[in-house]
Amino acid sequence: MTGPKRGIGMVADVIFEFDMRIKNGEKEEDDLQLIDGIIEIDDNVVTMIGTPRAFRLSGDCGSVDMSMAIFDNAVEATVEVAISELHYGFDLSLSYVLSELEENREFQLFGGTIGESCGLRRFVVAVNLDTLMHLKFKVHKEGSNLVEHCCSFESNLHGCASQEIKLEEASILVKVTWSPLIA
Repeated sequence: MTGPKRGIGMVADVIFEFDMRIKNGEKEEDDLQLIDGIIEIDDNVVTMIGTPRAFRLSGDCGSVDMSMAIFDNAVEATVEVAISELHYGFDLSLSYVLSELEENREFQLFGGTIGESCGLRRFVVAVNLDTLMHLKFKVHKEGSNLVEHCCSFESNLHGCASQEIKLEEASILVKVTWSPLIA
């Protein structure tokens, strides 16, 4: 009889497994292990619907702070951001604002310096169906004040929508593509 050499049991309804590494060289074996572990979610998950939870996963080389929320009737939003017509560099922070709660919660999707016209990586978030998804852009240029710009998209089962934000520093094109989470 073939099979595992040890017993395997799972009492959680859902597990998320993490294996995050810090790139340290050309070869994978040169990379440092940041975190390696799991998060278990059991049938008490119903109490978490619509309530964001934050937690920290600690490892040998540091910790990773994570946030998650469970949605009851959600769709998937793929957010694409392209930065063009760049006049000078700036620091950019992009957050998804979860406003269905009593207090607005922000989940940071991107934070970094923009030095040239580029496309950011895609971001995928869950949004309750028939609600607004709010994206907040915080732009800061050295020697000037922080400027915030928000754009909102009405969630749909299918389709896409885009908005353009014209700034003194650059132009930011935001495209959101909607798709169902359950087929």
